[in-house]
Amino acid sequence: MVITLFGGIALVLVLHFGLGRVGVANYWRGVISGAVPTFALLGYSLFHGMELDVLSIHVALYLSTATVLTMVIGVRKGSKSAIHWSIKSLIVFFLVLFVVDGIFVNVSLNGVPPSVAAWFLPNASKKPVYTGFTGVTRHDEDAASAENSQLKAEDEMRRLGWKIEIDGVNHLSVNPKAANALRLVLLDPQGLPVNGAKISVQLMRADSQEAIPAISLIPGADGEYLGHLIVHSGGNWLMRTSIHVEQNNIQIDRDVRVSFK
Repeated sequence: MVITLFGGIALVLVLHFGLGRVGVANYWRGVISGAVPTFALLGYSLFHGMELDVLSIHVALYLSTATVLTMVIGVRKGSKSAIHWSIKSLIVFFLVLFVVDGIFVNVSLNGVPPSVAAWFLPNASKKPVYTGFTGVTRHDEDAASAENSQLKAEDEMRRLGWKIEIDGVNHLSVNPKAANALRLVLLDPQGLPVNGAKISVQLMRADSQEAIPAISLIPGADGEYLGHLIVHSGGNWLMRTSIHVEQNNIQIDRDVRVSFK
């Protein structure tokens, strides 16, 4: 995020002043310096699945930077006097906007750093706290269905008394060279392994508009199920674990964070 957001803005600055060195007109300097990083980002998003809200913020900042530079240079060339205070205010406004938008986007994807969250969230220093925003949720007549399904799953878990342990979800990362290893252990109320279960795991955003295809876990030792998960983008995700044993079906959702290696 830091590289694409502020790196793109730096590219706009380099292009704008570089084109000025070779005598390109101010208007075309603005057009070219805004268009090059914008189209480069669009090409990048086609192969890396960048979310539309993140993409729109990048494009807005690129074009705003190019526009402000063109305006400032145009004013300075058209007048021998100092830049008017209103233009200076506009520049400061956009600079503040760049920083604030960058912070908002970073927090929405990665959450508040644990050391900062501990200042105002209870027990944040003692256990994982998820402060990121995984997406926009539904608000139509079926909006409560997901919550109702989760409550049913929790009630079914209490009735069956199963114990589920999942290893590997606290260390998920974006690594194209290696998949994330997952290990799930399923035990009955007496602590005995539950075999013969069909278990699948899927990562999705909260709005379900972006999802990674579900993977099926392969039975290992008694009560143990193994699998590997490849994630192409970081941030906060919703992990859905579906368990089917005979006539019993349980679907469990939990928040997980995927970091960058």
